[in-house]
Amino acid sequence: MREIEGVFVFRIPEGKDLIKEIEKFASENDIKCGEVKVIGALKNARIGYYDPKMKKYIEMDVDEQVELLSAMGNISLKEGKVFLHLHAVLGKRDFSVVGGHLIKGEVFVAEVIIQKFSGKLERKLSSSGLFLF
Repeated sequence: MREIEGVFVFRIPEGKDLIKEIEKFASENDIKCGEVKVIGALKNARIGYYDPKMKKYIEMDVDEQVELLSAMGNISLKEGKVFLHLHAVLGKRDFSVVGGHLIKGEVFVAEVIIQKFSGKLERKLSSSGLFLF
């Protein structure tokens, strides 16, 4: 069982890469096990769907500004470095939605909440081709 060691609430500046900024924040704050939630808006996003037969992500670019309706994930260690695993639901201008594993996204607005848990969580390569904890 893990204890909650802290809660961080912050905003990422416009133009920054969401994934890189959250990983940077986690590294700077010694977060090796945590839960992440984000809402806001992104530009130039890329999402992925993991194909277990091919053992790789099928990627799709979302080349318009989208609402980041919901993003949730976790922070752990992968090969000794902070790793953010984040899934997102993106709302388009026509009110359709797409979602998947968030690979990248340029921030227009991003409000982030991270719960830091005690200890560390490490990922190892599994037979699925994914690094799992």
